[in-house]
Amino acid sequence: MIDLTFITGKITYDELSALRNIDLSNQIDFLKEDMLQVEYHDTHLLDVGWYPSFDINGSFQIRVIKNYDWDIPLALSKAGTIRLLIEEIIAAQNLINKDE
Repeated sequence: MIDLTFITGKITYDELSALRNIDLSNQIDFLKEDMLQVEYHDTHLLDVGWYPSFDINGSFQIRVIKNYDWDIPLALSKAGTIRLLIEEIIAAQNLINKDE
């Protein structure tokens, strides 16, 4: 299980924490577009998904959305491992907190 206790916002959807900290190729059936959504300050969303779904050649995408403007994310980053994903989520949270 992935520990998400470092997240400071309100988790509204979570299937990410069910992943194990093992090779992603052993968990391909769980890698999909909708994995995690977190609300911050009623103005920002942090969204995490795997693109393309169920494709081992894909990657996690981390989006910061402001004022529900999905067409123009405030930030977009990618990660190919769980370790890098956690780093990108922390960086996204830092951006959100600075933007407030």
